Amino acid sequence: MAGWQRDGATRDEPLVDFVLKFEAIPKEYANGKKRVPEPLARERAEEYTRLERTLQEQGLNVTSRVGPANSGHVLLFVHAPDQLLTEMRSKERVHDFLCGVVAVPNLTQTPSGDAFGAVRTSEGQVISPADRVRYVHHLLTAAPGDEESSRTGSVGGAGLSAPCSAFPHLVDMMPLHDRDFNAAWIKAWSNVSFRSIMMGISEDEIESLRFHFGEKIALYFAFLNTYFTSLAPAAVLGLMFWLTGEAYNPVYAVMLILWACAFVEVWRLRERKLAVRWGTTNLGNTLERRAAFRPRTVTRDPITGEKLEVYEWWRRELRVIASLPVVLLFVVLLIATLTAIFFIEVIVAEVYDGPGKGIVPLIPTILFSTCVPAIQGAWQATARALTGWENHSTNRSYNSSLTIKIFGLQSLVTYGGLVLTAFVYIPFGERLIHWMFDHGYLTRIFQFVSRQPNFQMPSKLHFEVHPVRLYNQLFALCVTGQVTNTVTEVLVPIALRSVTQWSDAAARSWACFRRKDTKERHRVSFASDRVERSFLERVHAEFALPTYDVFVDYAEMATQLGNITLWSAIWPLAPVMGYVNNFFELRSDAYKIIVNMRRPVPVRTDTIGTWVEVFSFLVRVAVFVNASLVYLFEDRHERSGISNAVHTTMRSYLHPHLPQQPDACKTETQVASLLPHFLPKSSAAGALAASFLFALVCEQLYGILRAAVQHILERVMWRDSEEERAVRRMQHENRVSLVGRLERTEGAQDGLHQVPATLRARIHPDMSFWDASHDSGLSYIASAAKAE
Repeated sequence: MAGWQRDGATRDEPLVDFVLKFEAIPKEYANGKKRVPEPLARERAEEYTRLERTLQEQGLNVTSRVGPANSGHVLLFVHAPDQLLTEMRSKERVHDFLCGVVAVPNLTQTPSGDAFGAVRTSEGQVISPADRVRYVHHLLTAAPGDEESSRTGSVGGAGLSAPCSAFPHLVDMMPLHDRDFNAAWIKAWSNVSFRSIMMGISEDEIESLRFHFGEKIALYFAFLNTYFTSLAPAAVLGLMFWLTGEAYNPVYAVMLILWACAFVEVWRLRERKLAVRWGTTNLGNTLERRAAFRPRTVTRDPITGEKLEVYEWWRRELRVIASLPVVLLFVVLLIATLTAIFFIEVIVAEVYDGPGKGIVPLIPTILFSTCVPAIQGAWQATARALTGWENHSTNRSYNSSLTIKIFGLQSLVTYGGLVLTAFVYIPFGERLIHWMFDHGYLTRIFQFVSRQPNFQMPSKLHFEVHPVRLYNQLFALCVTGQVTNTVTEVLVPIALRSVTQWSDAAARSWACFRRKDTKERHRVSFASDRVERSFLERVHAEFALPTYDVFVDYAEMATQLGNITLWSAIWPLAPVMGYVNNFFELRSDAYKIIVNMRRPVPVRTDTIGTWVEVFSFLVRVAVFVNASLVYLFEDRHERSGISNAVHTTMRSYLHPHLPQQPDACKTETQVASLLPHFLPKSSAAGALAASFLFALVCEQLYGILRAAVQHILERVMWRDSEEERAVRRMQHENRVSLVGRLERTEGAQDGLHQVPATLRARIHPDMSFWDASHDSGLSYIASAAKAE
């Protein structure tokens, strides 16, 4: 594998696989002004000794250093010997084989074994730095094993977590970044070429990420790169329709849905092929137990004999059903809040003309930035509590359930404004505003806002809906929102960390100046030399970083895909904005992981999980939304030489008297006659109902389209591919090998299948029937030839 070079960098720092932070002295005693009570000191010493012994019993090397001044912490540095890692690899291979994990050696690319932290086994295999960290994390966090499990390749661990009941003062633990690799990674991706603009990152670069960060991170960047390159045709398509000035074009909508469907199915196959190459196919059979899982009973697996922790599926499903009222409560609360803020914005921005007109329009923004985040924060805490209560046995099922809960409400916030504008504001906006004006509600609202009890509205209200709001909202999501996300993820954490470091340095300098104590000149002045001092400073800095959560990045890409597939019929440049953003997203996410986040703990996986279904669901919803938008807002007069996106089907329903719409009333009558009798026949409501019926028909047709796309792509990308042939070859060789072993076992005795004549006589008493002299077939054919 062609990895990234390190420019001859030398490694002076020790090889540390994991660092654990232990609170040896309580905070109130850490500054040295108060003496630690002797019973408390004995208790902490005993717990520390047990922790160190537990780590050593797992075969790990352990050493410790005192933490930063006045922290009261002790840092335990853990390192796994090469022999232990080799044993872990062997047991993992046995367990994978017994669980049906498909590993194809000739396709799994073997990286270089000279990387820092890599181990080359006696069999010539390379244990990557990612596998090294993953094995150590397993030894630290996995539940203790037993004899039956060890026979099937399962490896137990120390059962640690931060904190845990056995070690309540274990504060934190993490792996350390490889600074040399990170520097080489950023340097390589900073070199922009025409190929990187068009094709993104290469397979070798994805393999390097897997080598150092594991399959989970590599799979995210593989997905992001696939999405980036797949956006190119959608961007070209959108640019073409934007240049022609065509919005709500049905041809564009159909082609966009076809592209989105193809992209999701292409990724499914790409994911499957990567799983084959990385030896993780069927890895779902070996998912590790979630630490917080609480089984009701513990039995033995009747097939494998392993310890089996059981929590009945129907109990979990009942808990899911029981949590639905809480979910619906938050959904209703969020929808009501978004709707109220939306109409307040419309009223103060387009109707209000009283005192403080320059300040009053800021009220909706203030409400949105305070109420919505509060609801989202409360929901995220509630969602985590509900998902934990569901008691999932694996991290994958837990994350899937949590993803659906959190991203579902997040989508309401993202797309709620567009939905209200398209399906409420434009169809019913004028009617609602005039109704509020006629009943005096607007007057009361403006009296409250302006703090003037005598404020009076004019005798006649002039209000018209502005369909351009859809464009403005989509532009804000596709451009302003994406720029804001990048700044928030990358630049803001750096700025905040710089301010914190500056303030800490200033505080230390002031304390040092006041006490004239050179021991406080450095946070780690105890270190034996400059290299160790620098290393410990880096450890402290990395402990201050947050843990990386790939959910945020997948949610960002899912939101962007929704913007493009659901709403880009309004503004066809949305795919172009997504394509440009994702070129920088590849690099900003890499920079975020190595600068603003702790090193992620490597995780073996064969899929991006629930996100595939989220993307598929978004495309299905996009069919409904696009069909409705095109039906309501398509410009019907392009062929007559009149191109004005305002005069659409919906506008003709609202204003049938417009001179540009001579057939509006006739169209309304024709559509109304097709609607069921129970649906409204009024202008706006009838058009909306007709658009929804049309969208439902299109959504059903999409099922046929999707099946056809799956059928074609399966044969183009998977059938007879290198990965598919490798899997079939390996399965065939395994069967042949098994048959060979059976034949050698059963055929050890010569003549096993030869039955002696005496035995045949006993089996067939009337042997004359089977005598060869009575076989008349050949003689019959010969006699027939002589007769001629």
